Amino acid sequence: MVATPDKPQVEETPLSPEELRKIHAYWRACNYLAVGMIYLKDNPLLKETLTEDHVKNRLLGHW
Repeated sequence: MVATPDKPQVEETPLSPEELRKIHAYWRACNYLAVGMIYLKDNPLLKETLTEDHVKNRLLGHW
């Protein structure tokens, strides 16, 4: 299917405050998961106090 220029593909109304809140919460959760996968070895949900043992060794170059 090819999009035609005479049919708008997205709504042109601004997002509601509730939609913005949900998108922002989703963005924060994605960033939290990404940082956790990069830097943590254990305890990703922080169920216990974060210690040095939970953090991966220093990352050099491309992991």
